[in-house]
Order: sequence, then C-alpha cells, then structure tokens
Amino acid sequence: MTSGEFQNLPIDQVKLDTTNPRIRRFLEIFDEGVIGDHHIGLALNAPSSDSPTALADTTTPSRLRESIIANRGIRQPIIVDRREDGSLVCIEGNTRLWIYRDLHKKGATGDWSKIPALVHNGLEPESIDAIRLQAHLVGPRPWDAYSKARYLHELQNVELMPLERIVALCGGNQRDVTRSIQAYADMEEFYRPLCEADEFDPERFSGFVEYQSPRVQEAILMNGFSGTDFAEWIKDRRINTLQEVRQLPAVLKDKNAKAIFLKDGMKMAIRALDREADNVELQKASLAQLAAAIASKAYSMPEIQSFREDDGATLRHVEAAIDALQTLQSLIVDAG
Repeated sequence: MTSGEFQNLPIDQVKLDTTNPRIRRFLEIFDEGVIGDHHIGLALNAPSSDSPTALADTTTPSRLRESIIANRGIRQPIIVDRREDGSLVCIEGNTRLWIYRDLHKKGATGDWSKIPALVHNGLEPESIDAIRLQAHLVGPRPWDAYSKARYLHELQNVELMPLERIVALCGGNQRDVTRSIQAYADMEEFYRPLCEADEFDPERFSGFVEYQSPRVQEAILMNGFSGTDFAEWIKDRRINTLQEVRQLPAVLKDKNAKAIFLKDGMKMAIRALDREADNVELQKASLAQLAAAIASKAYSMPEIQSFREDDGATLRHVEAAIDALQTLQSLIVDAG
C-alpha cells in the first residue's frame, strides 16, 4: 500500500463511509437507500458508550469541532479511496469530513469547502482493514468495545484474516483479541435472541468478555446453567457490573447466596456472602493494623499461589479493599 497522494478535495465530492464499523450499528435500523448525511452525523456524534469516561471524552465531535475551528482546519489529512467507478469514499476521518460539511453548510467563518486528504487508488480490502484497525482500535478515538469485537469477528470469520495478522494490526495481544471475538460470538448466540430490536444493548458486551473466564463458565455449567441463562441474567440485570460477573463462582457455590441471586440479583447475593464472612475481631482493628497486615500478606507467596484455586471470594474482597483504599486516599489528600 502506497502512502497516497495529498490533495485538497471538495467536500461534496467525498462520500461518508456508511460501512464504518464504529457507526454501522447505529445505521442498521435504516434502509440503506435512505441513509443520508443527517443519519451519519447522528451516528458519528454518539459517544462510544454511556460510561462517564466516554461521555467526557476529549475526542468527541464537539471537542474535535472546537479544535478544528481554533486551528482553522485539520492537521491530519483524512484518508480517501478512489474506487473503480471514480467515486471517492472516506476510509478514515469521517467525523472530520462531516464537521467540514457542517461548518460549510452553516456559513462558518473561513473556507470549509475543501478538506486535506491522502487519496489512494483502489485500495484492497485488507489495506482498508489495516487503516481502520490502526486508526481506531489503538487510535485517539477508539470504537466502542462491541463494534471493535464485531469488526474483529468479521475479519477472522468472514474475511478469514489470520489471527496473527489481526493482532499485529491492532496492537493488542492474542489472548485479549481472542476473548473479544468469542465474547461477540457468545453475545450474538445467547443474548440477541432474547431481545426485541430496541432492547439489544451493546453496553452489556463487557459482561460477555468476563464470561470468557474458564472459572466463570465452569461454575455456570457445574450448577446446571447455560450460556442462555447467563444472557438472561445480563439482560434482566441480575448481573449488572463486571465485578459481579467475577463473583458468580463464589455465589453459585454457596447455597444461600445462590438462591438469593436467582431471586434478587447479584448485589443482594454478595451482601449475604459478606455477612457470612464478617469477622468481629477484624472490625476492632485500627486502619494502621489492617494496613500492616495487608502489606505483609501481599508479599506472601502462599497467599499469591492460593489465588489459582480461589473461587472468587478472595478476589472480590481484594477489589473492594482497593476501592475503599482509593476513597480513603482521596479523603486523606483532601484533609491534608
């Protein structure tokens, strides 16, 4: 693949890419023939997720728009493919192209009629995939996890791209890529059939990533449940967070906690486990004593090795302790 030819292209001559993996899930509800710039603009403006981090992302279109206006243009050219029929399609930089169009349409100060671009001629599908992977899976504005996993799944199972090639392009590691691809497959197999068209929530994808843990799957199967049962727990929010998925082995192992989980959800089940694990003597210890004990245990090899056989209870308490310590640290800093 060549580096492309630099050109300043008229914005109305470059098509926005409706097959862009990050926005495709937003556009699938429309017939392809009716999709216009308005629909694509809405999809491009959607945050990658509903999390506070995503909503506060400094690379969202509004922030990008402010940067483009302040700099009177873009510093990084968009990437365009000239197809056999002569049409120009934006492969990378759809948001920037859309912002240029919007500024031009609204008569913003400056010349927004042309946009800097690197133009390639007849890019091969693999080259397009490489550009997308390198620009967004590890780039400044990554796709949401579900869209990323869907794209990786299609590369491996539809385009038959070798896993090693996928890993090399997106810069991750083979374990994480494999888990992401399988999580997408499991979500489509178990979760999607349970949902009406407007019920499918890509934000629940992270739960299926945690479902890839052999320890979690073994606990589900050994207790007579299936992937469909897990999907139902995710859908009805009996399991709500990543941490709660990790607690399935401990909860399903305890008869009382298991019954509470199936009736009232994971949060109540974990509370039941915590009540059973309460230690009166530890409650009397000072923060200094507890901190010293944790510091001692943290470097104990037998304690570390025991994690391999842990059913999740120890990890659950360690994660809770980390959260509490971070809160305590913030309070200490504020008080100081």
